Amino acid sequence: MKKVIPLVAIGLFAVSFFAIAQDQSKDRRAQMQAKAQERFQTLDTNRDGKLSYAEFQNNPKHRERFEKADLNRDGGLTQDELKQAHQQNKQMRQERRAKGREKMQAAREKLLSLDTNKDQALTRAEIGNEMPKLLENFDVIDGNNDGKITREEMRIARMAMRAERQSQSK
Repeated sequence: MKKVIPLVAIGLFAVSFFAIAQDQSKDRRAQMQAKAQERFQTLDTNRDGKLSYAEFQNNPKHRERFEKADLNRDGGLTQDELKQAHQQNKQMRQERRAKGREKMQAAREKLLSLDTNKDQALTRAEIGNEMPKLLENFDVIDGNNDGKITREEMRIARMAMRAERQSQSK
């Protein structure tokens, strides 16, 4: 009996936690939909339920997006067309992420196959001619200058490169 009470309490806690998380997710979705509706209403200056290119023109990068989203080519965007364009963009992002994950997995497998002595680190000799870009950047990645590149050193180098790209794009 003493063991059952804590288990029941943990179960109730878990159920209530998931219920709260689900409610927060619904609230967030509703807030996002409300914001999207508000933005649409703000842009729809003539209140005809569509966004014409003239109404949408304040942002110069939107021309291509506008034409892509205008599915019926009537020169206006309805909320349904915007929703469809959003779904298409979401699907394209998911496909790009999946391809990126596949590429990363292939690269991981390649790196693992190069580690001939299975010490979780790569030397110049192990890399050989298999990955010339990695060999080219070996000294930069080898943070402790021990002549080996570990996963952690590669992770740190990737983060540094990502931060550098982001700072250059701003």
